[in-house]
Amino acid sequence: MSDKKPVIFFDWDGTLGDSMDLCLGEIRLALERIGHEPVEEEKIRACNGPTHEESVAVLGLDPSVGPAFLKERIRAEQELIPVLLKLYPGVEEALKTLSRAADLAIVSNGQADYIRRSVEVFGLTRYFSRIQASMPGKTKGQVLAVMLDEMKPGRCILVGDRRSDIQAGVENNIPTMAVTYGYGTEEEWKEATYLADTVTGMMDSLVQWIS
Repeated sequence: MSDKKPVIFFDWDGTLGDSMDLCLGEIRLALERIGHEPVEEEKIRACNGPTHEESVAVLGLDPSVGPAFLKERIRAEQELIPVLLKLYPGVEEALKTLSRAADLAIVSNGQADYIRRSVEVFGLTRYFSRIQASMPGKTKGQVLAVMLDEMKPGRCILVGDRRSDIQAGVENNIPTMAVTYGYGTEEEWKEATYLADTVTGMMDSLVQWIS
């Protein structure tokens, strides 16, 4: 990685990828496959952001069914990525523009196979110098700390939509941008350095930050 370029760390879900329909679909299919009764939509929506492992508690599932549910959720997710996952409008153009002046990286709570396939399905791999999925037992802030230690950027910023994204930046003393078109709430964004209401607004603000 060039030490002359700033680094922009992107969250994936709710920031670049519009994955709510995928989250709903994969969890419903996984529950059906393990013979579990349906779970209310509000709880399923709350699973878009936490890790897969955390979703067992969010859904209120008995821990004894956790392993079977997680296995089926991962299988359903891989099947449904090409069908239900979407990019927010303008994301590819934003990445293309920003990659000319910055090194781009993904830091996500998603599993490695999910993030890798998602990026590949939309042909975005070429824009990222590093793609980092969740690490077992580590918070997003701790994962970001590992990336910062290995990448050693001169200037960097983290872009995300949830509290865990903003907190990760705060913990590592780097500026953050909250995208308000994602899945977070105003309360989750209150410590963000910058706010962006649209993908175009995010891109314009980041271009200005780079310069």
